[in-house]
Amino acid sequence: MRSTTKAILWLIALSLLAATAILRHPSGAAMLDTNILNLLPENQQDPLAQKAFDEVAGSMEDQLLFLVSADTQQQTLKAARAFEAELQALPLFSKINGKLSDEEQSAWVSTYAPYRYQLLTQEQREMLKHSPASQTAKVIQQVYNPFSGVTGAELSGDPFLLFRDYLQTMNKQNQRFSITEGYLTTEQGGTFYVLLRGTLSGSAYAMQTQQQLAELAQLEKATTAQFDAQIFHTGVVFYAAFGTDSAKSEISTIGVGSLLGILLLVLWVYRSLLPVSLTLLSIGTGVVTAFSVCLLVFGQIHLFSLVIGASLIGVSIDYAFHYLTDRLASGASWHSEEGLKRVFVPITFGLISTLIAYLSMLVAPFPGLQQLALFSAAGLIGAYLSVIFWYPLLAKRPARYQTLPLANSSKGYLRLWQRPLVRVAMPVAALLIALIGFFNADYDDNIRQLQSLPPALQEQESVIKSVTGLSSSQPMLLVKGSSEQQVLENAYALAPALEKLRRENALSGYQNPADLVPPASVQRENFALVQSLYQSEGENLAAQIGLATPPQLPSDIDILTPAKMLKAPSSELFSSLWLQPAEGQYAAIVMLQNATDMNAIKQAIAPFPEVSVLNKAEEVSSLFGQYRLRISMLMGIACLAILAVLCVRFGPRCAVRILTPPLLAAGVALTAGAISPVPMNLFNLLALFLVLGIGIDYTLFFAEHNDSYRALVANTLAALTTILSFGLLSLSQTEAIHSFGITVLVGIVVAWLLSPLAIQQPEKELPQ
Repeated sequence: MRSTTKAILWLIALSLLAATAILRHPSGAAMLDTNILNLLPENQQDPLAQKAFDEVAGSMEDQLLFLVSADTQQQTLKAARAFEAELQALPLFSKINGKLSDEEQSAWVSTYAPYRYQLLTQEQREMLKHSPASQTAKVIQQVYNPFSGVTGAELSGDPFLLFRDYLQTMNKQNQRFSITEGYLTTEQGGTFYVLLRGTLSGSAYAMQTQQQLAELAQLEKATTAQFDAQIFHTGVVFYAAFGTDSAKSEISTIGVGSLLGILLLVLWVYRSLLPVSLTLLSIGTGVVTAFSVCLLVFGQIHLFSLVIGASLIGVSIDYAFHYLTDRLASGASWHSEEGLKRVFVPITFGLISTLIAYLSMLVAPFPGLQQLALFSAAGLIGAYLSVIFWYPLLAKRPARYQTLPLANSSKGYLRLWQRPLVRVAMPVAALLIALIGFFNADYDDNIRQLQSLPPALQEQESVIKSVTGLSSSQPMLLVKGSSEQQVLENAYALAPALEKLRRENALSGYQNPADLVPPASVQRENFALVQSLYQSEGENLAAQIGLATPPQLPSDIDILTPAKMLKAPSSELFSSLWLQPAEGQYAAIVMLQNATDMNAIKQAIAPFPEVSVLNKAEEVSSLFGQYRLRISMLMGIACLAILAVLCVRFGPRCAVRILTPPLLAAGVALTAGAISPVPMNLFNLLALFLVLGIGIDYTLFFAEHNDSYRALVANTLAALTTILSFGLLSLSQTEAIHSFGITVLVGIVVAWLLSPLAIQQPEKELPQ
């Protein structure tokens, strides 16, 4: 097939790929994904835990909390009223929860009133079991206390005032705030606070939503200045917006910086615009291929993938350098098809080894890593095919400038490698450095390294957490059962352990669904206790407070169930804790507030087999550790597989020389990670795959090329562009990306330094 036909076919294939990806993408749907949660794996061992996490994350992502604070209560309320009115006008929000209506304030009463005879606190249960007469004395004391507020209507419906005490206890357990002029207010350390809540009108991860935060920031600034107040805020959208802005900035720095650096390098080396154009063609083809394939497979491209994928620019140009360097060195005798034949084998083997390195990331069930692997692999294939199909057609003419760059330094370095001492000393030195990293590597698998957190937002969330007990990352317990009532029974049985933890300051509070809807068995027991109270103390109470007849109970009770509670006016809190059943499985969540000792919490729930800690960050961090060990084993297997392939082509002795430099480079890169102030993580090991793949590319070109000088020049240019890309990647403020970049950066430098070890027959005399 003629080169023109091949070039046209590849152009058609690339165009169809891009068009298909765009046309199949739903109209109106965002192509870029900013949700950090989409990078994380699903819980395959416990689908119910994954469902709980998804529901909680979904319910929290569109919620914002505001705390308005000032020196006096009236000043705080005045600022809160003005701020609430302005928030209502912002298109950013679909709902603002500020001042409570009369119906909202009485929601708990209207919800629980029909079930008041079967609702008791634990203290009330104990009292009715052991000293029912004390409740009569308590009622008499309250009735004759002019400040208690007990009315005749209340006594007729709740003569023993059990419901009143129950509601007061419930409010104290589930609410740190009191209601002042309709607002939720509290005081801490002499400072007054008003709590406001907002619900976003769009997704927290949508860029359109995040762009509206600037208007909110202006509103907060104006309100604080006008009322001499402080406004604190927290919510997923603020962190999502910071992550988006950081990713955009890093993509710009890495992508634009790499591109400009590469183009200047190409222009300096080849002194012609044609190589610059061909370089842009390879990079563009790689990016289009990567973007299209990922869009077809995943539906969206995550910004995290683009940040690391931006470094693809520095790697995808390697194949072009080998071809263009051969063209430059051939001078007037250049023939484009023959040039392709000379570089075809080494760049093909290099592509295969690098693909093995990238695609190895697919073994980890992390959507983020899988997308990154596919993005990079597809981009490299696109860049490679552009060299194979387009370069012979577009670069037919010989280069005008026919002197290879870096002549003196390249020849001097190759002469250095002709010395037996150097060929032994440099690998041994690299091995010794690598052993330092091997024995001193200390890993931190914390998933939070995937996201850089701004101190200003953390400080605001810390204030809100200390005042309200709420935060965007509250630990939770997952309570499971074979039925709705079994879930409530298990949650109810957990209550004493939670109370003990609260007394020991392992947590400051909790929200238990069994406190809001007691199990049916407990409601019946409560009703029996109240029935006994009415029978034993009814006449005495009637005589003491002047009732015409002793109080009477209904003959039977109507059980309060989760379904009824979900339809009630005050269902918001319960609905956030209760999970809808899925495939016959039932579960609920217990929210923990200010949990300071997770080890104590885990020990406390150990006797309850149906209760587990729902901590996505901890779960994924544990998976990071597991897959770090698996990837270490996989790297060994991959090295053996690559060695076997190299043995078939080059023989065992030469295969070892080809594989040794990238292996030593990976070891030195591991040492760089070990001595770095940033903790090592899974991304350090993933970076080693890349060092291995690219490093083999360098040694293969030496092993396949008869002209070591020409091979060194091409390798040097390729290494410079890779170093440029990953050098910029190492500047990322996200620890995981920084670790990836610094490891590849060091590894590539060492791989380039050691690559002449693969020269099969050192030249006796280099060209002058």
